[in-house]
Amino acid sequence: MLQPNILPPPTAKLAAYMMLSEMPAPSIPWQITLFGLVGVANTAVDFVIYNLLTRRIPRIPANICSTSVAMAFSFAANFFVFQPRTFDAPGQVTKFIIVTAVSLYVIQNLVIYLTTNVWVRPVNWANSLAGKFKATQNWSDAFVSKNTVKLMATGCSLIWNFLWYRYYVYV
Repeated sequence: MLQPNILPPPTAKLAAYMMLSEMPAPSIPWQITLFGLVGVANTAVDFVIYNLLTRRIPRIPANICSTSVAMAFSFAANFFVFQPRTFDAPGQVTKFIIVTAVSLYVIQNLVIYLTTNVWVRPVNWANSLAGKFKATQNWSDAFVSKNTVKLMATGCSLIWNFLWYRYYVYV
């Protein structure tokens, strides 16, 4: 007696590809919105860890630790933001790590170094501004300083990451 052709169940990779191929491609404004929401959550994790660590260790090692934790969350979340046409997890993880590593370990640390040691005007301005508002006037200069340089570094990373993720990592 002949058995009907029974196909094996789809693999996880095939199932994910089928799910992604059926989703409509998001518009750029929608991608920017989702990227922003993911970024807010990711940045919150990064800043909390950074501030906890800078109580005990210097800024740059603290930044390396905090951004590494945030990177793992970011890869998974941004996969759904950019919805690549193909599913190549090893290739996409490799590209993501390279792009994000340059952003977090080169760009951010360079901006933190430069705005801490060379171009200190933004930190001076932020400290002056913090003293003018009741809600922030009790913040120490060190707290304002470390978060000002981190915020500037994060802004530079944000632009770098969006462009590289959209046009290179998640294609």
